[in-house]
Amino acid sequence: MKNGVNLIGYARAESGLGEACRSAAKSLQSVGVPFCIINFPRCPSRQTDLSWKHKEVEKPIYKTNIIFINADQLYHHYTLNNLKREWLINRYNIGYWHWELLEFPDVWVKSFDLINEIWVPSLFTLNSISLKTSKPVHFIPHAISVDVPKISRSHFRLPNNRFLFLTMFDLHSTSARKNPLAVIEAFKKAFPQNDHTVGLVLKINNASHFPKEVNLLKENIMGFNNIFLIDKVLPRKEVNGLMYVTDSLVSLHRSEGFGLSLAEAMFLGKPVIATNWSGNVDFMNKNNSCLVDFTLKNIEGNYGPYSANQQWAEPDIDQASSFMKKIVSEEKYANQIGVLANKTIMNKYSPKEIGKLYKRRLNILLN
Repeated sequence: MKNGVNLIGYARAESGLGEACRSAAKSLQSVGVPFCIINFPRCPSRQTDLSWKHKEVEKPIYKTNIIFINADQLYHHYTLNNLKREWLINRYNIGYWHWELLEFPDVWVKSFDLINEIWVPSLFTLNSISLKTSKPVHFIPHAISVDVPKISRSHFRLPNNRFLFLTMFDLHSTSARKNPLAVIEAFKKAFPQNDHTVGLVLKINNASHFPKEVNLLKENIMGFNNIFLIDKVLPRKEVNGLMYVTDSLVSLHRSEGFGLSLAEAMFLGKPVIATNWSGNVDFMNKNNSCLVDFTLKNIEGNYGPYSANQQWAEPDIDQASSFMKKIVSEEKYANQIGVLANKTIMNKYSPKEIGKLYKRRLNILLN
């Protein structure tokens, strides 16, 4: 069997997990590690990103697998033989996993049996998973690079000549965790409903699967004609374009395993306002972003995999609101934050830099 890597994951999916797999491909390519991709189509997101189709194969050809299927799904797909057993035999199997809370769920620990080691995108996730296994857990973040198409605000029917905040999330990622209602509340506190110097853009994915949640959002923005809802699925390049034509990204998340859109907005030189907790604090600090204080609270009820016996962050909405006002009124401050944000991501999270981490770890495994 040849040295190199088989990437197994949602390589065509328009989702964070899909982006994770494609980011790995960029990283490996940038440092010359041979690899191929096995696209794993069983997920709820659209399968329309064909950017790595030329690297796809039917079955693994190299010694090492990196499997971009989270622990909650991995064992399930293995028992159904969707994840073929022969793909794992006599290979070194790495699970690249995301998780967003302090404790890794016990019901998923059987997925550890299928792999030799775990890679994670953040130190937050590393701490959580390390508590439940004696297998090696390595911090290897996502590589960040954003291709921006030639596109203008009018393409999205958004107004020119005003400062636009953006918040974006996939409803499959649970809105309780992504917490868009807090962003709406912070914006309403910062600016009156008839203020046409500013705007807030809500970009949501998979709206048709969650009509109740979409209706709740619509109720909360009623009467505010400076809040704009984009609820259709956009191709990846258009999402990049939307990030580019808006002025600031806001995420008052209760928890993040990494915070991909935050890192991407920073790559684009945008000032980002975000909760100062969980995966995003690896790359965000008080100099390169606007970090919002929080209190840790018990989760009220169960939201998908996030259960009531755990805790997550409750961001300070008043502070978020004052950050919004500050970056609109103090252009120099906003620009300075954006410049440092871009520098952080370009220096530490480029495909080349992350590719070096991949190569270093793979060299240790293969020698």
